[in-house]
Amino acid sequence: MTEDIRSSGRGGEPGNGWLLAVTSLAAVLMTLDITVVNVALPQIAADLDAGLTGLQWVVNAYTLVFAALLLPAGALSDRTGRRRMFAAGVAVFTAASAGCGAAPGVGTLIACRALQGLGGALVMSTALALIAGAYEGRRRQSAIGMFSAAGGAAAALGPLVGGVVVEGLDWRWIFYINLPVGLLILASTALKVTEDRGPDTPSSAGRFDLVGLLLAAGALLGVNYGLVTGPEKGWTDASALLPLVGGVLLVPAFVWWEARRGDTALFDVRLLRVPSFTGAIVLSFVCRVVSFGVLPFLILWLSGMLGHSPLQTGLRLLAMTAFIMLVAPFSGLFLKVLPMRGVMALGTAITAVGLLTMARVGPDDSWLVMLPGLVLLGIGGAIAFPPLMGIAVGVVPPQRAGMASGMTNTFFPLGTATGVAVFGVVFSARIGADLDDARLAALKVPAGSRQAVRDAVEAGQFGQLERMLPAPAREPVLDAARAGFTSGLAQICAAAAVVSLFAAVTSWVLIREKDQLTASTKEPADATA
Repeated sequence: MTEDIRSSGRGGEPGNGWLLAVTSLAAVLMTLDITVVNVALPQIAADLDAGLTGLQWVVNAYTLVFAALLLPAGALSDRTGRRRMFAAGVAVFTAASAGCGAAPGVGTLIACRALQGLGGALVMSTALALIAGAYEGRRRQSAIGMFSAAGGAAAALGPLVGGVVVEGLDWRWIFYINLPVGLLILASTALKVTEDRGPDTPSSAGRFDLVGLLLAAGALLGVNYGLVTGPEKGWTDASALLPLVGGVLLVPAFVWWEARRGDTALFDVRLLRVPSFTGAIVLSFVCRVVSFGVLPFLILWLSGMLGHSPLQTGLRLLAMTAFIMLVAPFSGLFLKVLPMRGVMALGTAITAVGLLTMARVGPDDSWLVMLPGLVLLGIGGAIAFPPLMGIAVGVVPPQRAGMASGMTNTFFPLGTATGVAVFGVVFSARIGADLDDARLAALKVPAGSRQAVRDAVEAGQFGQLERMLPAPAREPVLDAARAGFTSGLAQICAAAAVVSLFAAVTSWVLIREKDQLTASTKEPADATA
């Protein structure tokens, strides 16, 4: 049995400092790659002669594989060793990055992006479990705060970093810059990070749950694929509807199968009897619906309607990113004056207030109208997110930390896909209502061009819209388009604020201090006592 870091190390030891640095750097690398590629899509299209479908798969190949394999990877790490799984993930991701950078065509690029998703799943499902094993109590919360700050900052900095690299070098360098960082993480892991499988891991004695893996991967892949393709293809199109329905139907089959497996299950469903763990899963999903569901439309407003370059857009998002980086490492201090559920409720409530201030945006406003809201989003997320991750691994037995981390992380990409899909429906409906045929007819837009006008507004392509309009109708239509776009954005922000308030209530109801006190010594079946 490998030595457990929980018993051999504590938060103040040098080895744990190395572990935190290595996992945080990995979080930056994996998270940055999700957002940075969006900035490079125009160059990729021109260089590789890629069409719209190919470009969408450059983005989605990473996301879908990443989402489908987080839970299996987390559970497998409890059996095989978390450091081993972490290092394997970094190696796969680094090699795939080299393939992406050297890709001669869009097909190769898509395949390598899928391999990046595999590597990312192996890393992100085990990093949190490694931290949970190395730290305890408030030191664990502070460590998770730093880890979360690194990942959150990387997500928000993606457009800025992508803009700098693409404008200064070439799109291939957004992948090549991963190589030295990946090699540094591998070397540091080998030299400074101790193996950790968790004490007395029950699943190590039984056969691996291959059926559970296939059911989980199929369900997650189907649901995420349906959510990603639905906005583009239409929700009634078979290519979106069938995977979505199939994925949903696999969920009860997965739960039934896992309940039969007991200690050898890929996911121990008895963990759901712990209210705090269930709350952590719900909040993981809801928080991503809010944060990453709103972000694409905010970027569209900054770059498409206001005309800021990728670099300028990234700089403006620093209003949020800077406060994530500044506040998250100190989020554990709030636990000295508030219970865990109070900290979570405070963070999500601050986020709701920030979104409500952003819902005031109008067609003639500059980006400064969003500044207070962006600051509050950064502060709220920095307060709420680190304790959330600590709850997920702090209310389960240590030997289930990888499983718990994998399950919680699984709901992040699912929340992102759901947020983008649902808010996309809200956004399109608002623009469709504001720019209906009657309104566009009154503005002298020909019948054959009206849907093209709505499509251009939804995509934030105001430059293209201006070029396609005849001179007499140009300014009136652009004014109406700006009004419709900002009306849709305001509705998204208002809806996200309501979801954030739901998260605050959920935090207060489900998160319990006594779960933290008992989970480390009890099995899941007993943890509700």
